[in-house]
Amino acid sequence: MGTGIPLLNEYKQEFFAKRFPQTILGGPKLRLGYDAPIYVYINQVLLFIIPFILGGVVTLLVELNTINDVTGVILFGCLMLIVVITIHIVTTIVQVKFTPDLPYPTKKNLLAEEDEIDFVSCCGVETVEFVIPRKKFIANIAIHAVISGCMCSLALWYLLPTTLNGLFSNNTGATVVLFIFGWFTVLVAQYPLTVAAPPEPATYRTMDRWELSPLTRPFYVLMFSAFDLLYRYESQSTFLTTNQALHVLFVFLPVLWTCGFLPPVDCFFLWMGEQIHVYLLGGSPMASDLRLGVLLTLSVCVYLGAYFLSQCLGTVLLSALCGYLLSIDLGGLGNQIILTCRNRNKVSDDQGAIAMETGVKGFLWRWDIFQFLYHLLMLALVGTSAGLLNLNSHTLSGDVWKILGYVTIGLCVVEKIVRDIQNVYIFFGLLRNRLFPSSARISKPYLNRMRMLKPLGIVRRIIVNWVSPLTMLMYSSLLVTSSEPSSVSATATLSTVTAVWYIFGVVRVFRTIWQSTVNSLLELSIAHIFLVNVTSTSDLMLFPILSLLIGLCRDRATQFLNKLYFCVTILITSWTDKKQRRGSTVALIGVSVFLFPLVFSMVSLASILSAPLLPLFTLPLFVMGFPRPNKFWPEEVGASANVNPDTMFYKQLTPVLSGALRTAFADGRLGEACVGNHYLVRYQDRLVWIMILERGSGYCSVNIKGLELQETSCHTAEATRLDDIFEEAFPEDLGCFPLNHYPLHTLTLVDIEPIKTYSDARNVLTGIIDQPGSFDVTMSSFIKSLVWVLLHHVNKLKLKEHSKKKENVSKGTGSENNNNISGRISKASIHHNDKAVIAMETYAGRPSSSKQNKMNSSWGSLGSFTDSIFSEDEFTDRKKTNTKKQEPKKSVSPAFGAPAFGAPAFQAPAKTTNKFDDDIDDLMNDFELGLPVLDKNKRTAGTVSKFDSKKANNGIFKPVTNLAGSPDFKCSHSVHVSLPQKWRELPLESSQVSRYLGKFPKEWFKYVLGTLDWSCVEGPVDQVKDQVASDDVLINCYSQLVMACYSIFEANSAMGGANTLYKFYNGDLPWNAMLDWLSEDKVLYKLVLKAYRYGFKMMLDQTLMGEATTPEEIQEYLTEFDSDWYIGLEKEEEWKSSVLNSVPNLFSLGHNKAQGTYSSRLLTLQEEMVYIGRLNSEAVKGQWANLSLELLYFTNDDEERYSIQAHPTILRNLTVQAADPPLGYPIFSSQPITIPTV
Repeated sequence: MGTGIPLLNEYKQEFFAKRFPQTILGGPKLRLGYDAPIYVYINQVLLFIIPFILGGVVTLLVELNTINDVTGVILFGCLMLIVVITIHIVTTIVQVKFTPDLPYPTKKNLLAEEDEIDFVSCCGVETVEFVIPRKKFIANIAIHAVISGCMCSLALWYLLPTTLNGLFSNNTGATVVLFIFGWFTVLVAQYPLTVAAPPEPATYRTMDRWELSPLTRPFYVLMFSAFDLLYRYESQSTFLTTNQALHVLFVFLPVLWTCGFLPPVDCFFLWMGEQIHVYLLGGSPMASDLRLGVLLTLSVCVYLGAYFLSQCLGTVLLSALCGYLLSIDLGGLGNQIILTCRNRNKVSDDQGAIAMETGVKGFLWRWDIFQFLYHLLMLALVGTSAGLLNLNSHTLSGDVWKILGYVTIGLCVVEKIVRDIQNVYIFFGLLRNRLFPSSARISKPYLNRMRMLKPLGIVRRIIVNWVSPLTMLMYSSLLVTSSEPSSVSATATLSTVTAVWYIFGVVRVFRTIWQSTVNSLLELSIAHIFLVNVTSTSDLMLFPILSLLIGLCRDRATQFLNKLYFCVTILITSWTDKKQRRGSTVALIGVSVFLFPLVFSMVSLASILSAPLLPLFTLPLFVMGFPRPNKFWPEEVGASANVNPDTMFYKQLTPVLSGALRTAFADGRLGEACVGNHYLVRYQDRLVWIMILERGSGYCSVNIKGLELQETSCHTAEATRLDDIFEEAFPEDLGCFPLNHYPLHTLTLVDIEPIKTYSDARNVLTGIIDQPGSFDVTMSSFIKSLVWVLLHHVNKLKLKEHSKKKENVSKGTGSENNNNISGRISKASIHHNDKAVIAMETYAGRPSSSKQNKMNSSWGSLGSFTDSIFSEDEFTDRKKTNTKKQEPKKSVSPAFGAPAFGAPAFQAPAKTTNKFDDDIDDLMNDFELGLPVLDKNKRTAGTVSKFDSKKANNGIFKPVTNLAGSPDFKCSHSVHVSLPQKWRELPLESSQVSRYLGKFPKEWFKYVLGTLDWSCVEGPVDQVKDQVASDDVLINCYSQLVMACYSIFEANSAMGGANTLYKFYNGDLPWNAMLDWLSEDKVLYKLVLKAYRYGFKMMLDQTLMGEATTPEEIQEYLTEFDSDWYIGLEKEEEWKSSVLNSVPNLFSLGHNKAQGTYSSRLLTLQEEMVYIGRLNSEAVKGQWANLSLELLYFTNDDEERYSIQAHPTILRNLTVQAADPPLGYPIFSSQPITIPTV
């Protein structure tokens, strides 16, 4: 594999050959790849050397003493300012004037190539645009011109022969060399300000939105020049050697820029701010740039206060209190306040973010009153301890601080032992821990062993969160003192320079004991050993300064060891892994071994600068990448991801995994949660990447990424190696001296955790759904499921309506008119007589004619309303519309021409009503009121009594009318399960429905009635159930609707078989007349489809596990489906929401057309053992640095490139995937998640 894949394809090699000279020269495009007129090159050369021509003239005038050096510097700066402004004003005017005719695109894309251009003339618009592109922002013309003037003027002074002779004792050779190459550096740095920034290997952002790239090279020139000014005006004797070294380094700046060692200007400030915040002020790298800026500003304010306080006690108290206060999760508090303000008047659309915020609850997960009280208590304890000990530091015995120092050393040792004993491997990951469970399955031995290790975790929590910080606080309070703490400053006897570093050490030591307790234990332990055994009086032995140096050395040493480990791993595996071998592998290994001192120096330099060690194309060829912040990528954490259908699984997992990480981090099972650590979580076919972004007192912030499922061979190869590592950690027999079989692997297994997440099972249904009887079983189950679904749906609506009415009554919001109507309704219900009959005006129109039906509602019988029987059967959410009274039509034709109903017997006279009348009409229509009472023994002409009926063959009561209108139930409580009116107005075809009425399960219907919630009904529940179950009118309503829906499926079942079942499951029904009204009613359609899917799932279960013969067994199925299942399709939105809501089971049906097979997918929420491994952080940073260089500079985006191929040892493919988009492609990336570690 390694031999046959080129590092760069031929096209990219040609592109690099054109780009590289631009990088060296600072931007001039002297190699275009196509023929261009000579004036194109001449124009670029003139722009390149203009500063040298003008600077040479001014230098000559200064050296000839025609003008003094200060005048020459100012003159040259003004000349360059005028030149740059003039050039850009002229080119902007030309390009704006001829913009419509401009053939060259002005928008620059760092990933795009330059197109060939047809040049017309020397000063043509296309030439001007090519040579001097327009600035994106007009303001940048002035800004870049001013910076150019300042830089060139100071560089002139920096490189004057007089200056160089004075530095190097009139050494002519040194002066000439530094003058020539120094001016080349100035020209390379100035050209981007005049024209545009060159392509830089050190690229931090994919798009330069604010045109900061042209400022990078001038920034470093200005830094060197600023130090020269310090040398000139402060102390020449003190800074002489440093200034000489910087002048020599100045001429090598083009080499550093070409190699990409120096970061871009924006990245430089972020990196420098983070280094100051961490190593001088005791803070932590932050999860966002904004947090870093705010915390850095606060920390600097604390430093200034501590420095200028005139009492040592005040310095200690301020440092101790603010050290604790700034180490807690202030960023999380700020985010919570912002989120609360944003959501006060609106609802967030990001349901995933809301679920993540509220998914995990408990102490310290969110800021609340208990967290505030906890931190106030801790602040009081910190202030009291630090103040009293510092105030009495001279009265206490001199051995107290030594005792506290030895206690600190003991706590450091105990914490390390307790933490390592809980890991899978110990002794730098080389030995298998025999105390860790020997089995990775959730079993009794595993639970017993973890229960045995739990006390160790509790002991570590106590040590890390309270005992160690307070011990180190007391230790530091005794050592940071003065002759009189209450009146004398802590720096009273120190020089200014020493005092500055001393206060840095004080602020840092009181901050880091809370911000990073474990590291602080080690640092203070080493410092105590030095203080006890070394008697030097040097300022370096002052406790704050010593702890400052030890902290920096500890971090750099850790980085050095990890980088060296990564370097050795790449060297060894490039030969031992046959798939990684290339023709140049032996040569590269030989060079690395022969030039090992150079490689060692490169590793050391990268460690000192906290920069990644970059393996070029992931070969054993190492260079230093440019320093960058700990979070590595420029965009906000979690800002983007390559979302696909599998993203929802990681969204569901994130809150659950966060809860497990809390316990694991707090107990120490994952090691110390150091900022920059990377963890890989593996379970089933999924991979989760975790990065620690921020660490503080009692919390850490992490970013959780979900990687794509195993779809590529490279992904599969590396995932398989992970599985091998995990399996080798749990062999059947550990032996007496178990070793790690993969000591050089970038991943070390640290823990396994049971986490409740989805297991994914896919099964082929061949031989099940294609059986001859499968369709009949499904349809039989469908009828019962539909009865269940409809009754429970209506029951829930009625309960909701009842509770809403009770709320309205309790609030007293009803109007007087509504109260009167409610009184009439109550009265009518109380005087209900089972023998009374209401002759109702009926209408068998389509749902689209509901408005006309409303017009036909009768008002004439309002006087006799209290004597009528009331039947409540309307949805509370029915859409109300104001309609004017119209004279109703004398007759309405029923649907499909079926004369199921008689003509209306009562017609209200036309009259004009106001808006109030319309509202009353709507209300009366909702409750089906206002119809005349007729003698039960007398039939009115043109009407049909609802009880003029006949019995169906199956004994179900069947009135002459169908579902339209409001039925007169025999039981007054039937209204609580009455079908909504819009479902009774459906245009059923009676001839089609009547054929299936015999299949209606009457006994099952009565059984389901008994399972409903009758809490809103007054009276004995059992008696109510019996009365409702004996109501033939209610049974008739449901039987006609259920069998009408059933007929839609049955009428299209002629083909039968698996394909028909699959199509019905998907809702793919052939058209017929009955399907029209079902499709128009979205709610009913979803309920019917849901019932069919229930029936299909019941068929599968009964085929596999046996037939359900009793109503109780069927009820058990359907109850479980309602509460614990989602049965549908993966492409449906409800599938996604069910996963996010952690529905216990999900089922879907699929079809492979190519193979002609049908398959099911079953997701089950259950505890899964997830493996958690810690990655070598420097290996991750090095590969990410190479990825950035390849894609942003070499533009090597070939999907089959060498550097993205599988590397089972360093997990190259997975590491590339885990990078932030657009360079990586995780399918899920969370916002920073704060995890408590108390």
